[in-house]
Amino acid sequence: MKKLIFPLLFALAACATPQPADPGIETPVLGEGGCDADMLGYLVGQDINEIDVDTLPQPRRIIPPGTAVTMDYRADRTNIELDEDDRVVRVYCG
Repeated sequence: MKKLIFPLLFALAACATPQPADPGIETPVLGEGGCDADMLGYLVGQDINEIDVDTLPQPRRIIPPGTAVTMDYRADRTNIELDEDDRVVRVYCG
């Protein structure tokens, strides 16, 4: 029985081997051009004081509640909107 299990385990391990990424698809890199809002969605619900904001890509704008912001649109800027408890409620471009 043991002689049958080992070859089966090796065959399953071969199936689980990760394949190289498709060379035609570029993997986005945080902070490398454009707005990173879609890649920073995991921040929603987190306390901004527990996030190392220096690691977030520029340009960025952290917006506490009730803060006035300019209406200029910048496609490359990531906006991080906070609630009264300093939790991230929204991450968007603009």
